This record gives sequence, C-alpha cells and structure tokens, in this order.
Amino acid sequence: MAGVSPVRRVLSEIAKLEGVRGVLVVSKDGFVIDAVIPAAGVNKDAVAAMVTSMFDAATNFSREFGLGDLSLMTIEYANSLALGAPVGDAYLVVLAESGATIGRIRYEIQKQKDRLKAAL
Repeated sequence: MAGVSPVRRVLSEIAKLEGVRGVLVVSKDGFVIDAVIPAAGVNKDAVAAMVTSMFDAATNFSREFGLGDLSLMTIEYANSLALGAPVGDAYLVVLAESGATIGRIRYEIQKQKDRLKAAL
C-alpha cells in the first residue's frame, strides 16, 4: 500500500473483516477524517454527523452512573451493528452486518486503537 496514509492503512485492514460495511474516523466535532466504505449505501457524512451525539450520550451516561471512561460502544440493530471507540481526539466507527463476528471486530478495534491514535 505504497502512498497510502497510515490512517487509511488501519481503516483498510479493519474493512477487510468479513461482514464489515464501513469504517470511519470521525473528529469530535462530527467531520469525517477518513473512511473506507466497501459496501454501497453507507453515507459517511450522515454517519459522522451523528457519531458525536452518540458518544456524548454514552459518556454522559457513564459519568452519571460512575462507570468509568468509555472504551468501546456496541449498538445492535435488527440488520446491522455499529461499534465505536474513542481514539485520541477522534472516534473510530465500524459498521457491520448483523451476522458479522462481533468478537473479531471488537478484537481488531482494540488492537488497532493505539496504531490509529499515533497515525492521527
């Protein structure tokens, strides 16, 4: 992957996982930093616009109940999954099909967080 940014390299590795529909890094103010969207029908700008609200709500929930810092968020829908993790001053978001192996995706998110943070 000569000429590919370090951020794009990390996102591409996650996007190769079976069942992943898209991977985005979103700034804390809701803008796409970079994205790899292998599946059609994923609007990265719409996802990015909503990501900060989801993380703000999860962080407020954690603070209210003394749960500690948010490390990984998983949201399951009827036909899809959304997983997200704070990474420095940004958020990593993975969109996947409902049949995807969630444990494998979670493992890869945790594995790649430090590498992604350094690349940002």
